[in-house]
Amino acid sequence: MADDGSFRNRGSGQASTSREDDEDSMALEQDPSGRFSRYAQKVGSGRFKTVYKGFDEKHGIDVAWSKIDSHVNNMDLDDETMRKIVAEMSKGLQLEHPNIIKCFRCWHDLENHCINLITEYFTSGNLRDYSWRHKHLELKAVRKWARQILSGLDYLHLKQPPVIHGDLRCDKIYIHGHSGEIKIGDLGLSTLLPKRFSPSVLPEDNLENQYTRSIDIFAFGLCVLELTTKQRLDRDNAHSWPDLLDTVQDSDARGFIHRCLDPAGARPTAMELLEDPFFAKPKLPPPEVGVRRPSGLPQLEPEAPPHGGPNHHQQQDGGASSGSEEACEVGTVRGEDYDFQFSGRVKEGRLHFRLNMEYVGDDSQNEEEEPPEEPPHHRHRRTIDFAYDPDKDTPEEIADEITNEFELSSTDRDICAAALKEWLAKEMPGDGGS
Repeated sequence: MADDGSFRNRGSGQASTSREDDEDSMALEQDPSGRFSRYAQKVGSGRFKTVYKGFDEKHGIDVAWSKIDSHVNNMDLDDETMRKIVAEMSKGLQLEHPNIIKCFRCWHDLENHCINLITEYFTSGNLRDYSWRHKHLELKAVRKWARQILSGLDYLHLKQPPVIHGDLRCDKIYIHGHSGEIKIGDLGLSTLLPKRFSPSVLPEDNLENQYTRSIDIFAFGLCVLELTTKQRLDRDNAHSWPDLLDTVQDSDARGFIHRCLDPAGARPTAMELLEDPFFAKPKLPPPEVGVRRPSGLPQLEPEAPPHGGPNHHQQQDGGASSGSEEACEVGTVRGEDYDFQFSGRVKEGRLHFRLNMEYVGDDSQNEEEEPPEEPPHHRHRRTIDFAYDPDKDTPEEIADEITNEFELSSTDRDICAAALKEWLAKEMPGDGGS
């Protein structure tokens, strides 16, 4: 289609295909900074947006360029409403987590009456389409995806103030098919979508405010139910979830989903759901307890160890003491196989970290062995001390060293890197490894 809306005569055969490819790869516009370019190629669409393929000239990677028009979905949005939407969507620019989609830029184009949002690009698309493309899907895969989604929700819900998604669905969650990496996207729609669920869907008494952490957990439960049963749950048929839940054969999965779909007063938090038996920790050989460090990393001096012991709710609350040595209790983050507890201090321009890696499980290495009726809850821990030199090291390199030494999963590796980045950004601005 030409710019004036008419259809061009493309001809036929290879020449036509080549011409179409050339048109799709043409850069139609750039963002105000000149860093990002948008192509004509459409890679997705939804109720409120159209998504195009773009390019990040700074890092040399593909990106997704989304556009929300002021006349979207038969709505006529004035400039004030558009500014509110931009303010909501721009919250994603401050989020840094391996299971939250990375947002690069968001702005209101006054001349063309639209909002532009530039994010990561996912070649495998959204989780709904991806799961439907595969005939067989084992519960193990659903469990792995669900854990990552919950990890992202846990991060959002513990922000101060909490970040609420409000429209979590399988087509709002994106996947890298080659690695199984999951990321939540499409935040900031409360102005466009004040209420998602009808009274026939939610078991709540009060449906006025649907932008709560509890509603996000309910929506997450519907996502897991859809992935488990391969029955789509959208606005038209979400009310059928009670009957669909009865068809789930696995008792742990059924009980887990049921907890998510309980009435609001009984519904657990994302952090509580991560402790559910549905996510039983793998049977890993018990590590030696003691101080170790990955090879190649400088070891923390034995004197004046950093403070430790922050709880989960201190995840976002780094602090520092006065004096030549500044201490910070970084926080605890939940990984795929391990829980990671960081503490750190700054001394003479260098950063010194202590990392406690914990998992809950038994000591058995026999995967064929039947689990006991009441599984033991032994906590196994590794402690690593290391120094970080901002002139030589990056969070990714440190995370790679730890991964190679302790055989971490790719998800846990990314969580380590993200936690280091967040602390560095607070304690040493400009040295966050970016």
